[in-house]
Amino acid sequence: MNSKSVVFAHQRDTVVALAKFFSTVYVFTSETETGELPSNVKVNNLSWKKESPLINALEIFRKIVPFLLKNQDAIVFSHMTDVHSSLLSPFTSIFRMKHILWYAHAHNSLYLNWSSLYVSNIVSSTPGSCNLKLNRGKIKFINQGINERDFPFNQEIFGKLNKIYYYGRLDRSKNIHIFDQLMLKLNELDTSCTLDIFGRPASPKSESYLHEIKFSENLSSAIQFQKPIERILIPNIAKQFGIFINLFSGSLDKTLIENTFMGIPVVTWNREFCSEFGTWSGARVSETLEFLLQEIAYLKGSPKDDIQREISRRYDVALRNHSFDGWIERLVSVLKGNS
Repeated sequence: MNSKSVVFAHQRDTVVALAKFFSTVYVFTSETETGELPSNVKVNNLSWKKESPLINALEIFRKIVPFLLKNQDAIVFSHMTDVHSSLLSPFTSIFRMKHILWYAHAHNSLYLNWSSLYVSNIVSSTPGSCNLKLNRGKIKFINQGINERDFPFNQEIFGKLNKIYYYGRLDRSKNIHIFDQLMLKLNELDTSCTLDIFGRPASPKSESYLHEIKFSENLSSAIQFQKPIERILIPNIAKQFGIFINLFSGSLDKTLIENTFMGIPVVTWNREFCSEFGTWSGARVSETLEFLLQEIAYLKGSPKDDIQREISRRYDVALRNHSFDGWIERLVSVLKGNS
């Protein structure tokens, strides 16, 4: 099989990793800052104008379609670029080019549905991250790809189990409003527990949602809203805390894996996470305050050695199933496979 690859992406780590498996990687991106790249990576910048979908579509056709015509033996990989795929997948299908789309989002866009008619395969992390009904047989699940080196396992959580934190988007899907109910209940039992929330709303609707929570008359005094954390600073911030909490009910949130790599106990009712890693108390997962309180009580009341063993076991599971290197190997297997 030819070892050329055409990539529509802007994540530098993914491009650099793929370059090890292909003789040449041609990248089409609207990002201008790419940093130093391997010599076999050729970057083609697309002029991208916000709020100008027609102009952007014409730019894609003008620059990419002629390139595909000249490189019909290449493999096309679209990384979370369902719009690009919806425009180009009919052409790659006509040219009989292998075209793989990575898509990991709870919402199925119209672009994804259209692309599914033409792409060779869709890759996603877990079943909850792509619940596409149309052409579902094309989906291949390859787990999360988190670089554990970015989230080093050097946390000492004992003595800090009363300090809980969350980081990520602040919108209704993350159930931020339930944090208030949880802390009010928790502080009836233990007044020393605190919760720091790091993040920002993702939309005007989320801003309104967050405003209602922040200015609620009954907001627990144990909750502090903080600024978002830059990704590179997460490990340093994490050292201050003993428990990470996440109440997203959908797919396997990457923050759950990041904290597992750092050795910080995760309290969550996320079913994909609990199905893979288990629960601390051994209780069956349920989306109730009682379940969350039981998980926290187990962490705070169990022998240190028992918790440490479980933290290490979970780290091994995360490394085996969700490391970045493993994700790249599984992705390349799909890209170069026959299906």
